Amino acid sequence: MNTENRADNGSNKVKLEISSTVLASLLNSGLLKVAECKCLDANTKRVLWQSLLTTSLSAEQKSCM
Repeated sequence: MNTENRADNGSNKVKLEISSTVLASLLNSGLLKVAECKCLDANTKRVLWQSLLTTSLSAEQKSCM
């Protein structure tokens, strides 16, 4: 079974709820890319943007040390 082809199929999507802490961890680790996400409501978009900002600031601070 080729999972790459299945992942590209629009009918093979799931809706999932995770904590903002887990979201930040996945973004920080590189296991989840923002381009792979779609916000379904305004609160989700706000939390995702906040996680991105926090991740970016954290990465920038590490690079300045």
